[in-house]
Amino acid sequence: MPQDSAPSHGSADSDRIIDYRSRFDLSQRRYLVLGGGQGMGRQVSHALAQLGAEVIVVDMDRARADAVRTEIGSRATSEQVDATDNAEMAALAERVGELDGVVDVIGMARYGSLLDISDEDWSWEESIVLRHAVLALRHFGRRLRDRGEGSVTFVSSVSGIGSSPVHAAYGVYKAALGSLVRSASIELGPYGVRVNAVAPGFVVTPRISAVLDSDALENTRTQIPLQRLTLPADVASALTFLVSDLARTITGQVMIVDGGATNKYPYDMSAF
Repeated sequence: MPQDSAPSHGSADSDRIIDYRSRFDLSQRRYLVLGGGQGMGRQVSHALAQLGAEVIVVDMDRARADAVRTEIGSRATSEQVDATDNAEMAALAERVGELDGVVDVIGMARYGSLLDISDEDWSWEESIVLRHAVLALRHFGRRLRDRGEGSVTFVSSVSGIGSSPVHAAYGVYKAALGSLVRSASIELGPYGVRVNAVAPGFVVTPRISAVLDSDALENTRTQIPLQRLTLPADVASALTFLVSDLARTITGQVMIVDGGATNKYPYDMSAF
């Protein structure tokens, strides 16, 4: 534990200059990354390992998990697990033992009109967006609670904060994930466990890159106040901050990472 991790009780503690680098040091820690085999999960697995942590890369695709483990080297191990399956998650918790935290990046949208969403798609979105988060808290949150410290960090979406046209089911369950984060932070906070989420906007993941051409990406970039597309590494950076002791008093929050897009004023003011 960092030397400054104890609660502060007086002005002497308040005035003391701490070693900020130590708050970003994850050496001698272990983190589980759910969905770590590609995109944001792959990036955050590398980020945690570069800061000194041991990383367990979990993916339902064995080849993807193993590939990231190989990239990272001796600081990583890999597991093939369906994170939406209660029995598999329970068994995973037994296998991996003591952890310092969990990072869960799993999530995907199916697109179509709200009026045409099938029952199957609603159920699929609940599973791929929310169910694994509930299971992560059920099986790993209990262990962190009993340990008396740790963090659980999710990837939400701006679609769960504002509207989500043409992917309404995804937005509904991302909104529910935000509620889950807030509730879990209250229940687990007294035990020293922090629960947060990052809410990206448009992210240029490998999946998105395979669908959109350069013109579509450029059009999206020009709509963003920072004029910069968000990459998986940008989301991983925010996740890593929330995992670290730099965020040791941050819990129950959903941090937006979207280049300012959700703050954009929707009206053309040039005439004024």
